[in-house]
Amino acid sequence: MTYLIVQLTKSEVLWGRFQRRRGELAFLGGGRNPLAGDPSFADLLKELAGSRREGEKVVLSLPPSSLFLRELDLPLADRRKARQVLPLELKGETAIDTDELVFDALPLVDGKTLAVWSRRTEVADLIRTMTDAGLEPEMVSASALHWPELLTPTDNTEPLAITDGEALAVVQAGRLLSCRPLAEGDPVAEIGRTLAALELGKGIAVKEVLLHGDLARQSLPATAAGLTFRQLPLAGSPARTFAGDAGAARDLASTYAVAAACGTGGAVNFRSGDLAYTAGNALARRKFRLTLVLAAILLVALIAETGVRYYLVQRDLKSLDTSILSIYRQVFPNRNKPVDAVGELKGEIRRLSGSSTTGNVLATLTKAAELKGDDVTGIYEAEIDNGQLRLKGDARSIQGVNDFKARASTAFNDAEVSEIKSKPDGTVSFLFRGTFKEEKR
Repeated sequence: MTYLIVQLTKSEVLWGRFQRRRGELAFLGGGRNPLAGDPSFADLLKELAGSRREGEKVVLSLPPSSLFLRELDLPLADRRKARQVLPLELKGETAIDTDELVFDALPLVDGKTLAVWSRRTEVADLIRTMTDAGLEPEMVSASALHWPELLTPTDNTEPLAITDGEALAVVQAGRLLSCRPLAEGDPVAEIGRTLAALELGKGIAVKEVLLHGDLARQSLPATAAGLTFRQLPLAGSPARTFAGDAGAARDLASTYAVAAACGTGGAVNFRSGDLAYTAGNALARRKFRLTLVLAAILLVALIAETGVRYYLVQRDLKSLDTSILSIYRQVFPNRNKPVDAVGELKGEIRRLSGSSTTGNVLATLTKAAELKGDDVTGIYEAEIDNGQLRLKGDARSIQGVNDFKARASTAFNDAEVSEIKSKPDGTVSFLFRGTFKEEKR
């Protein structure tokens, strides 16, 4: 999965492209552009759209100045349900009617819920601008809420503040404690006032402030107002993502935080309700329709193949029935149409194969047929009486009759031929007698 994160600030557009590989993010490229400069925001979006990769997920991150936040005692772990409850919970308590706002919620370390919202029209306008440029965002998030992703949880057991000069997040053990947008003015003074209010209101004392983004490029005192200021350290996953490039990591820290939150599925998303992302659903429906069409074609092909197979089997069965009926009529020329031709043939074969006082009829006739050879052209009459076989047949010559007699002597006792008569075509007819030698069992 590839993520393209577009982060808006008061004066800049930050963008970063990341690819998620085996649970880690890899930095593919990024940059910083003035919000009011050359290229314009629309031109930059078109340029990014031109380099967009197939299947790339686009995420827009709102500037902190467009966010409103409030901590609530809201015992809801399901964020989808929280989005539905927040408009009712905050109705009458916001400067703008809740119907004109979009909400999301994020759990805090102390068990409370951080409600975050923005103006619906502002979010819709940004979505429309990006869509017109060919870069519709699937999600609209807020990077400051995910700055805990910039630190390794084991490295900050004590509360730390992270800021880029536009927002301030307090983090402990990899979890968010508090988040506030910062007012314009002296950043050090604003950070000091915000942390002092946090200590008075929640008893959270912060001594160290980590800087990134535009604020990391400014010359700030190492200590001021009882706080220690230092640049955001590069370690853990961010270090691996940016391959040790501390400058790029601090410049694009907000884009990394959003990409990391998207990878874990915990990113804040203002695209809900009538602002919900539907292009992906439409694409999924088109793909599903294609799948259904292919499945229907496959089903029709299977039915057609089954029909052809059924036709061929029926044709073979009909041909087999015809062959059986033809054999039946040859064996029983005087019988009417059989009820069960195969059963009658099997019964007759069993009767002929059975032992009786007259011997094994079928075995005797089978042996005679095997000994007939090519010289005997046919046997047209056979009679068995008290174990003695009497055959009438035709042969090509008298010598052929004598050869048949010689062969028959091996299987029949008292084998003899008589009544040898010549025919006009040169063949002869003959009469054979002999007693079949039954094999010992």
